[in-house]
Amino acid sequence: MKASFLIAVLFAACAAQTQTLHVVPAHLEGTGQTTNSVQFFCTQDYNRDECHQHALVLRRALMSYPLERLGPWSFALVPSDKWKDLIRALGGPTHSPAFTIFGERTTVMESSLFSATATRSAEFLHVFGVTGEALLELAVNHELGHCVCHDQDERKADDYGRELREGKTPDCGRTARKKTDHGTAKNNR
Repeated sequence: MKASFLIAVLFAACAAQTQTLHVVPAHLEGTGQTTNSVQFFCTQDYNRDECHQHALVLRRALMSYPLERLGPWSFALVPSDKWKDLIRALGGPTHSPAFTIFGERTTVMESSLFSATATRSAEFLHVFGVTGEALLELAVNHELGHCVCHDQDERKADDYGRELREGKTPDCGRTARKKTDHGTAKNNR
């Protein structure tokens, strides 16, 4: 997917906003790219060094998943100071650190998944019950649950993501399991 196409995608997704998110490729050449069909981007205002570091962390988190099932896919990283405005413009829950644009084959992730402030960490702990690497892993497997099964249902994405995390191939055609008290389905996006 070309960067200019992704810029148009994010522009369309942010049309309700007064600002536009412009992305640039996170150059990971020579660092063992996850798969040729997965690309990483950061917004232009993302610190260049942090973009590279965070994209590498994300790539490592993705490596244990069956990315070949995604086909061509992009991951775009957005700085925390732009995140809540973006989510509000899209009508989503501001506590969520990631979302997927199915038609554009893109998952968008907040930089707080890689380096959260104390305030954002407290919010994540309250909403999701985890922070740091555990939250990144939860966000990755939840969003991959959406992506692999092409399903927008949040509970199903949790179930599919759980199966992916356990090394299983999700049964994308089944109905969601009943929500449990110890599950994260009620809190995820």
